[in-house]
Amino acid sequence: MKIDAVIDHIVHWLESYCDAAGMTGFVVGVSGGIDSAVTSTLCARTGKTVIALNMPIHQASQQRSLAGRQLEWLANHFANVKGVDVELT
Repeated sequence: MKIDAVIDHIVHWLESYCDAAGMTGFVVGVSGGIDSAVTSTLCARTGKTVIALNMPIHQASQQRSLAGRQLEWLANHFANVKGVDVELT
């Protein structure tokens, strides 16, 4: 599989979808799992504004830590990403 080609295809699809919907960016819930990590990274790669939300509610400390690390990684690698923590417990 040509991973770079697949990534580029998904990122371009996200850009097109965002533009066609009249949106300026994305809001992604980051849970600390692989699905939200991949989704938030692909959205960030579009260059559009991304608000990455960590909204723990009675969450295990390991999951909270993983989500926090993903928000930090995104902020360090993409200027278009803003990480937001909203405690719901």
